[in-house]
Amino acid sequence: MTDFQMIMQALPQVFSLANIGMILIGLVIGMIVGCIPGLSVTLGIILMLPLTYTFDDPATAIILLLAVYVGGMYGGSISAITLNTPGTNSAIATTFDGYPLAKKGKVKKALDVSLFASVFGGLFSAILLLVCASLITKLVAGFTTVEYFSMGILGISLIAGVSGDSLPKSIISGMIGLLMACVGMDAVTGVTRMAYGLNTLKYGIDMLPAMIALIALTQVVMKLRDFKVSGGKLDDASKIDKEGITRKEAKKILPACLRSSAVASVLGAMPGVGGGVAQFLCYNEARRTSKHPEEFGKGALEGIAAAESSNNAVVGSAMIPMLTLGIPGDGVTALLMSAFILHGITPGPTMFTKQGVMAYTVILGCLVANILLAPIGLGMTRGVAKIVQVKYTYLAPVIIMFCFAGAFAATGNTKELVLCAAILIFSYVLTLLDISNTPLMLGMILEKIMESNFVSASMAYDRDYTIFLRRPISAVILILTIVLLVSMMRVNKRIETLNAQQEAEMAAEHAKMDEPESSAAN
Repeated sequence: MTDFQMIMQALPQVFSLANIGMILIGLVIGMIVGCIPGLSVTLGIILMLPLTYTFDDPATAIILLLAVYVGGMYGGSISAITLNTPGTNSAIATTFDGYPLAKKGKVKKALDVSLFASVFGGLFSAILLLVCASLITKLVAGFTTVEYFSMGILGISLIAGVSGDSLPKSIISGMIGLLMACVGMDAVTGVTRMAYGLNTLKYGIDMLPAMIALIALTQVVMKLRDFKVSGGKLDDASKIDKEGITRKEAKKILPACLRSSAVASVLGAMPGVGGGVAQFLCYNEARRTSKHPEEFGKGALEGIAAAESSNNAVVGSAMIPMLTLGIPGDGVTALLMSAFILHGITPGPTMFTKQGVMAYTVILGCLVANILLAPIGLGMTRGVAKIVQVKYTYLAPVIIMFCFAGAFAATGNTKELVLCAAILIFSYVLTLLDISNTPLMLGMILEKIMESNFVSASMAYDRDYTIFLRRPISAVILILTIVLLVSMMRVNKRIETLNAQQEAEMAAEHAKMDEPESSAAN
């Protein structure tokens, strides 16, 4: 049976009333769990998984879970924009420009850009998955542990792009993240490191509780502090206005969406790399190539578009290694893979030959979910956003409760609650020292990719470290790392110069305004 014949058989299954209904339900549920800080796409899929056991058709079960995944990736941007608290790990970069734009009273515009970019990125990767799955799989299959380590080095170079005002402080933050990820039992040798005899640290620091403490809970504490300092008059950006994105602005962000979707689709297809790296790489690339890099971090539409199109593009491309190689691309696809197996579907090299119709049903379901995200997002975003529009004195305790519940749900172990509280205190201290948590998160995301692949490559090539330069693809990645690092440092210097010029111009304007007042006084 040809691919075209299998696609034609899959179409009626995808467009059945039951499956379309499940896609709509899944999108709404995904938006809600993605929007609420402390919940996550992973938790949403875990909660929905038992429900799918009652479905007669395994395709319906998988399509529902996929819709939760798609909706959740967009939903994370809602709280990122309105509260500066990303609902999901992949929405961290959205806060860089989404919240500053919302603070300017342009919440609707920020949400519209996020939805536009999310749908664009999701459709891009879903179509790519449908048309080029076998080609991309062959490309990624050529990567060994050597190339994956080089990709980790490329990721570390992104610290220069998210350094903000101080590169040294960001390097310190990134190194702390790498060290935190080293805590616990080494996956290769089995040796316990930096646990100091504490059972709580024996198995390491789980990523989800760390993300919740570093991003969501830290933001809640900072907002509560501001609320107290301001005497109960917290400046909030949760009120949604009516000024949406214009056609001219949509055309303006298209290049950023296209570039970010393409890059994220390739990264998403690499097992273990995923959206955590893609969002930062695409954001920095958009900032590096922008004609106005000084606007990034202050509400740049291109920044929101790059972040959101990249994390949604990962959804489709992360399915490529799972469907074709039987290797989950990230934590969510690992859950989806277990759902496949529970429903009698075996992902892997034989899936397109033995269960081809099912494979294309899943792919087309992902495509339809991204198409329907546009009307569902337009119709439901304001309603879903009301969840985070509640008065902050009521909202903060609820968010804290969900945060700790989400941390506990990561492993079902109470030790995660202790770790979450400890990391929160540490994160708050870093914030008081004006050290950004973003490089720390980047370090934690990349450490496991770098260490496991470095050790495996060293063992495979008998500690011949020149292999990282002798393998052509690895050498190209490392050269690209140097080019991007130098380029981003030059962009940072350019931004500093532009900011200095703006400050000088503002000072001159204030001086001119003061002159008439002085003359009048005389």
